[in-house]
Amino acid sequence: MHLKKPKWKRLAIVSAAFLLVSVGTLLYLSFSRFHFSNQAFPSLASFQWKRAPNNGIAVCPVIIGHRGSGLESANHDLLIGSTANAIQRAIDAGVDWIEIDIRLSRDGHLVAFHDETIDAKTSGEGMVSELSLEELQNVEVLVDPPESILSLDEVFSRFHAHDRKWVLDVKVNGIKDQVLEWVKRRLPKERVILFGTYDILQEYKGSGYSLGYTALWKNFGNRMRVLLAPQEVIRRCENVECKVLVLPVIFANRSLVEAAETRGIEVWVYNTDDELDLRYLAGRGVSGFIVDRPQQVVNCFPDCSSQAPSGSDGHAVNRSDR
Repeated sequence: MHLKKPKWKRLAIVSAAFLLVSVGTLLYLSFSRFHFSNQAFPSLASFQWKRAPNNGIAVCPVIIGHRGSGLESANHDLLIGSTANAIQRAIDAGVDWIEIDIRLSRDGHLVAFHDETIDAKTSGEGMVSELSLEELQNVEVLVDPPESILSLDEVFSRFHAHDRKWVLDVKVNGIKDQVLEWVKRRLPKERVILFGTYDILQEYKGSGYSLGYTALWKNFGNRMRVLLAPQEVIRRCENVECKVLVLPVIFANRSLVEAAETRGIEVWVYNTDDELDLRYLAGRGVSGFIVDRPQQVVNCFPDCSSQAPSGSDGHAVNRSDR
């Protein structure tokens, strides 16, 4: 004979489930109360912004073109970038820094490409590290019009300027010697920042170059650190002697930004091109935005467009005339 659970037990289970969902939702929203603005909850974003104080922008943020102009030069909204047209668009937009990803070809050339393989974003197949420069440049990058993968030498022969500043996002371990040798030949220290994950930046600690620790959203450990122990993210940044903490916008809560600021660490964020997000974050102390549509973002800060982007070290300051 099948016995029904007592009514009070069913009620207790439903109540516990409701409480669990409610607590989880509140934790999630307090973890990042404003990251919905580009997604499916505009009413929630509006509510969050209305209750979020904004004291204005004291410091003009630096604008970093992500892979140059990763989406504005893309085909069908596929984020690719690091191509000649993407870099030129970022320059035309007037960004303060240009970010490109770097890997090493099989025959020892540094190349500007994000993915580990070329399968998804070119007409070819294979791992970047297992292909020669010639093989990499014989495929077409899936942008419109089609382009070739650039070597780092080609990037700088085509786009070098004495005052242009570069973020080199190192995507793999074990290429430190090639990266540092190349940078020493090509760029003064104040015109370059090396980005990387925690493991990668361990290799560049003590190199004398500015470092940016990239806390990736896809890394579950990073998510738990920010949610449960945000000071751990700051500690990891300090461990590798980084000057910039690079966060997805969902990580950029007030306490984390303020904790970084007290330690002299700048916070740069990515994954939003929304004007409301940008202006709010700038007012909260975020000093840099890594963006896929740089012209759109530069237009969000018209009062900064005719002012100098940075101080002598390339980092955000109160701007003066160019």
